[in-house]
Amino acid sequence: MRYDVAVIGGGPSGAIAAAVLATAGISTVLIERNLENIKPCGGAIPLGLIEEFNIPDELIEKKLSCMRARSPKGRIIEMQMPNGYVGMVRREKFDRYLRSEAERAGAVVVEGLVKSIANSGDGFVINTHHDKVAPLRARKIIGADGANSKTAVDLHFPPNELKVMAMQQRFKYSPAIQQFSDTVEIWFDGEISPDFYGWIFPKADHLAIGTGTEGRRKNVKILQKRFIEKLGITDEPFLDEAAQIPMKPRKSFTQEKAILVGDAAGLVTPANGEGIFFAMQSGKLGAEAMIKHLNYKAPLKDYEKEFRKLYAPIFFGLEVLQSVYYRNDRLRESFVAICADKDVQQITFDSYLYKKMVPASLGTQIKIFSKNIFHLIKGS
Repeated sequence: MRYDVAVIGGGPSGAIAAAVLATAGISTVLIERNLENIKPCGGAIPLGLIEEFNIPDELIEKKLSCMRARSPKGRIIEMQMPNGYVGMVRREKFDRYLRSEAERAGAVVVEGLVKSIANSGDGFVINTHHDKVAPLRARKIIGADGANSKTAVDLHFPPNELKVMAMQQRFKYSPAIQQFSDTVEIWFDGEISPDFYGWIFPKADHLAIGTGTEGRRKNVKILQKRFIEKLGITDEPFLDEAAQIPMKPRKSFTQEKAILVGDAAGLVTPANGEGIFFAMQSGKLGAEAMIKHLNYKAPLKDYEKEFRKLYAPIFFGLEVLQSVYYRNDRLRESFVAICADKDVQQITFDSYLYKKMVPASLGTQIKIFSKNIFHLIKGS
């Protein structure tokens, strides 16, 4: 079977791309390696994403408007979102829903682990391991197959330069764990992560606790064990998860006949490791560019230009934040202290909910700048 576009990877970026393509009448196949896959992910999504993509309420397991930041010395800053919330989703349910929407739009969804992608005439031929799916032919490719993208390797895209190894464990609620059930907690603590952070994300019937590091898988297991001990949790997790997360966009994620979206393109923000929003937005933007390319011969590089124009300031700002404050515990202590400022909280939440760089008044900028300088000097 020959398709206009083969989307490789059935997570949020791939599913959204397939749905947009199919809705426009583009013959599309979505290839997912495991339709029952459970993606290691905190599953936090902002209100703006929920509204834009009309995410059904039943998929939002928790709507949390309270967040705590914890410093290495145990200082806790509690922050309230007055105008929104963080939506908590369970990735296996969320991804399944998005794939079903793509299928409903007309995309063909198949299960198979891609073995090879090769140029063939004016398109590509795709083979799966053990020939689970008969060889597929497609004019164009959208790679949505994660940080270790097979698409990127076979089509010789620039590498993902920086990856964080993340580990998460899920715990059923018990009297000891129930205390964490209504608030997002972020731990900035070098004993839990020397270069990232630890998180506590409540879901409907369980708690997701995790950490990440630029180190090896062995290191993240030690850090995760230490985190659970610090929390005083003695319950056994019912699920352990681990995955690599890219922390920087690839130098290029478009070619003449193929593009990358989501984690495959490296579109996870530094500092906070947020990926679902950028996965879905890149899937949408990439698919829209692909439609224009197929119908009007517009260059696919327009997708990358548009994405960078919209979101490069966010990636740059968070990269600077991580490089400044995540270096040691004294600086992490300073960062949490700055989070106590109400203006900082307001700007942060306004930016997070709708992913727009929200300008502050001159007076607020001066105040925040002064506090940053004070805490940097104190923490250096």
